[in-house]
Amino acid sequence: MKWTSGLSGYVEISLWGKNPERVLNMALSRGISIWDIRLQEDKHYQLKVSLGGYRAFRLLVRRSACKVKIRQKRGLPFFLMRAKRRKVLVLGTFFFCLALYVLSSFVWFIEVKGNEEVATELILERAAEHGLEKGVPKASFEKNKLAEKLLLEITELSWVGIHVQGTKIIIEVAEKTLLPSDEENKPADLIARVGGKIEELLVLKGIPLVQEGDQVRKGQTLILGLVYSEINISETGEISPAGEAQIVRAKGLVRAQVLRSNVGTCPLQEKTVWDTGVEKKAVFLKFKDKEIYLKGTGENPFVKYRLVRQAKPLFVFKGRNLLGPVELVSIIYKEQICEIREWGIEGAYQEAARRAQDLVWAEVPVQYKVISQRLEPLTGREKGVIVVRYILETIEEIGTYRF
Repeated sequence: MKWTSGLSGYVEISLWGKNPERVLNMALSRGISIWDIRLQEDKHYQLKVSLGGYRAFRLLVRRSACKVKIRQKRGLPFFLMRAKRRKVLVLGTFFFCLALYVLSSFVWFIEVKGNEEVATELILERAAEHGLEKGVPKASFEKNKLAEKLLLEITELSWVGIHVQGTKIIIEVAEKTLLPSDEENKPADLIARVGGKIEELLVLKGIPLVQEGDQVRKGQTLILGLVYSEINISETGEISPAGEAQIVRAKGLVRAQVLRSNVGTCPLQEKTVWDTGVEKKAVFLKFKDKEIYLKGTGENPFVKYRLVRQAKPLFVFKGRNLLGPVELVSIIYKEQICEIREWGIEGAYQEAARRAQDLVWAEVPVQYKVISQRLEPLTGREKGVIVVRYILETIEEIGTYRF
């Protein structure tokens, strides 16, 4: 195929009849541009003829005992003719390409790399305060100045680099190596993490404000973080602190008997709904009442579903819409299944007990000793609902620090 034929246009034709070779030779001798000649099994010739030479070739065919049929029309002239008849399609393609060009000049993705201790949300929040966020023009901020501002505001960072990759901005950071703080010497009182009855009290540093057998409430001070330089002993044998008080970090062991309880419910007939994992996503541009889909369609293929919708305003610079109310909208249809489960009386009781136990054990620390545990059936307010109370008694360390 001649490389210029795409610009000038050509047709693919079939030639058959009596002595078609004579027609081909006559066309070549007259300078008609033909190429890619192939002989088919049914004595038909397939070839390509330039658009400018096709009329002359057709006159040769008419003077012979052959026939010709156009199979395809190719090249720029035919494309322009089709485009002229489909103005809406051409305009749509033009505006789509224009939208892609305009959208490529905005920031759509921001990634943070290199951070371990500093939260990604904090870096993104500080960057947004200085003009870098999703949907802003790439020309609206300077990388070097933004990196300097992030270094000044986030003291835990030692280096910040900002890289642009298309519509994606990568914020690469390096964190400072900080020496661990001396928490052991920081003054603090020892208070009760939960309420309970004190079973064991051992004071290593500080002044005890409770004693074994006392019932304490959550947040109550157990050991005060104070020590005195002197101690007075009265004639009756009573000991009292004296001298100058020093604020210290209270130390000690406080174990208490803790009572916890919670209620779990389960209906005899329960309706459960969950996601199947199958989903359909669509992305479109919304301008006033018009929607231009970039990915997928807005049709929902599921009978039961959960809809997740996110909208991001576009062309927003310094709080102003540059091209009017334009949004990039993402919708996800998540398929769901609904099931009616018949628990029965025994099954509902066991399930309600399990739910109550999960609620209680979620509050129990790692180290504990169980004293007792029991289940109590309760009368439910709703008909057909089983209610169970779970009661747990443990002995555990209840001390925690208040600075």
